[in-house]
Amino acid sequence: MRSSAAVIELDRQLVERVLAKDPTVIEDIVRTYKREVYHLALQLCRDHDDAEDLTQEVFIRAWKSLDSFRGDARLSTWLHRITVNLYLNIARSKEYIARKQWDSFDEEVMSGTQSAEYDPEHELFIEQLRQHVDEALTKLSPAQRTAFILRHYYDLSIREIAERMNNTEGTVKVLLFRAVRNLQKLLSFYRDNNAASR
Repeated sequence: MRSSAAVIELDRQLVERVLAKDPTVIEDIVRTYKREVYHLALQLCRDHDDAEDLTQEVFIRAWKSLDSFRGDARLSTWLHRITVNLYLNIARSKEYIARKQWDSFDEEVMSGTQSAEYDPEHELFIEQLRQHVDEALTKLSPAQRTAFILRHYYDLSIREIAERMNNTEGTVKVLLFRAVRNLQKLLSFYRDNNAASR
């Protein structure tokens, strides 16, 4: 696994090759960033086949847009921006609802919720909880969902999310606020059940 400094240096070298119009650089860009782009695409789409298709389209778009890359951002940031934009376009144009199978979810959404202590029914409880979270997340708008994923699963700053979504920081804050508020409403029955059981 490369160190952070090595990753930054590799990115810098690739940027230099892009700016120098090296015709072979796209092969190394794909080799270097395919896994990272696929992982983001999978988080957004929640489906292997859709993520594969989106990843392929990202690199096709990147190849076609290399001449317009000015080198004022890291390649990874640029590719993330393309991934997010393509996903949002797909979601809007096809009213795409991605399947969601979360292994965990942010405490901010489920504040006030207490998971059951381990017992024979614990695994069933967790599975039902995941299904409810899955269903709730599909009801977010594509923009809210994207902002939420980038913030709570990629731990990106507001500024970094704004760069990738091509939005202002204020817009990202609004999207995150609405996403959390909507998820809290959709999952409020867990808090109500806990309150009733006390």
